Amino acid sequence: MLPARAGRIALFSAAVICFSLVQAATADPKEAPSKESDSQKSRDNEESEETLRLIEAELPNWKLWKGRGHASELQLEPKPVLRWTNPGTGRLYGDVFVWTQNGRPEVVMSLYKAFKPAWGFTAEMHSLSLAGVEAQRDGAVVWQPPKAGVAFRDVPDSPKPAETTVRRLQQMRTLAGGFSAAMTDYRRNETGERQSLRLLPQPIYRYKSTNPELLDGAMFAIVLGTDPEVFLLLEARGSTDEWRWQYALARMNNDAVAVLHKDVEVWRVDRAKFEDRFHEPYILIGLPESR
Repeated sequence: MLPARAGRIALFSAAVICFSLVQAATADPKEAPSKESDSQKSRDNEESEETLRLIEAELPNWKLWKGRGHASELQLEPKPVLRWTNPGTGRLYGDVFVWTQNGRPEVVMSLYKAFKPAWGFTAEMHSLSLAGVEAQRDGAVVWQPPKAGVAFRDVPDSPKPAETTVRRLQQMRTLAGGFSAAMTDYRRNETGERQSLRLLPQPIYRYKSTNPELLDGAMFAIVLGTDPEVFLLLEARGSTDEWRWQYALARMNNDAVAVLHKDVEVWRVDRAKFEDRFHEPYILIGLPESR
């Protein structure tokens, strides 16, 4: 038999060990980062950085024009207006750029790399122009939609555009909140899976054009994850006598999309077939991976 003091010490030590074992068993696994999570973060960072390198090498290959006969060369905004991922679909990383004329976006381009599923490096583009556009890559014409890429309509029950830029931004955010969208996603389900999309509350691009018929405008993204599936343009159009809020929509996915305004469907596009992709306002182009 142990002496009384030694027995108490042994009992205390056993209690400490038991308490430590219970703590280890009930501890929140999130509190202790695992080697697996560290490895995943490292992989994600490497893939994101590789995507950025591909995009930086790719952008100089492109030139875009508006109108026939290269009437007006479009200007690339050098910084992306949105950087996105879509973890629900896979390991994808992308940046969104706009090409402008007199401040207004005429073409939107998303450059992205999909590591899993292994879809590769891709350019996704949509014309936002009210005229035809042309895109060349390395001097070769790769896209030439001859007509307007979007159609503007009055925003139902919208107020008169405010006099100040600050108040107009507030109006545009409120008006954008009246739109919602859903997509039939075939990327992971051959029969199609309905995905409710969400609106990013802040515009990804705010613009003021020198066009006298355009007072103000903003471009909003409706997303899955942070991946833009639809772009919403809101513009104060008309003249000084009668400005009014109008909207236009552009897809950024080849699957079917429907957009509602206050529970009333206002726009729908079917799954893209790309029967004449060269002349369509929306296009997907696989790209080589320059390193």
